[in-house]
Amino acid sequence: MRHDIHIDGHVYRLRPVTESDAAFILDLRQRAGRYLNRGASTLNAQIMWLQRYFERHDDLYFVVEAKDDMRRQGLIGLYDLDRMSGTGQWGRWVVQPDSNAAVESALLIYRCAFETLSLNRVFCRTLVDNGQVVAFHDSCGLKRAAAPVFIDHNGQCSAAVEHSLTRPDWPEVRGRLDRLAARWAVTVRRGK
Repeated sequence: MRHDIHIDGHVYRLRPVTESDAAFILDLRQRAGRYLNRGASTLNAQIMWLQRYFERHDDLYFVVEAKDDMRRQGLIGLYDLDRMSGTGQWGRWVVQPDSNAAVESALLIYRCAFETLSLNRVFCRTLVDNGQVVAFHDSCGLKRAAAPVFIDHNGQCSAAVEHSLTRPDWPEVRGRLDRLAARWAVTVRRGK
């Protein structure tokens, strides 16, 4: 959906995806590896996907960018928003291989969910084989579903781990992620 939500962090921020990001989205997703759905294969297909996205009312898509130079670092989304139940799913998460934006972008999408949208529960689904991301969610203190869920991944039914975070648990997770993001911010600032 077209939105005007901007969320600033220590050194990164989330801003709405625009049509001018189509080539960046296509390139980054094509380089993302095996754990992300393939998505569009041409620039025209990506533009068409964005046009359909802008019409949806339950879907927020963001570019993760550096605050100082606005260099695009990655992408993240919050979708399947159900305002009645106060739930949403986050994903479409991919960052440049040389970027340190992963931790802070996760913090920012949760801030969007709980502080901007006032959701009650947010969940994410990660392919079982994507051990690094599963371990990241575990380390944040997210609750893991008791059994794998199955998702469509590139036309295949694939096992995934579902993690969720509820509003009562948000302050503790926010503290943990904010401390990590602040440490990364020092590293990023030193590297400039």
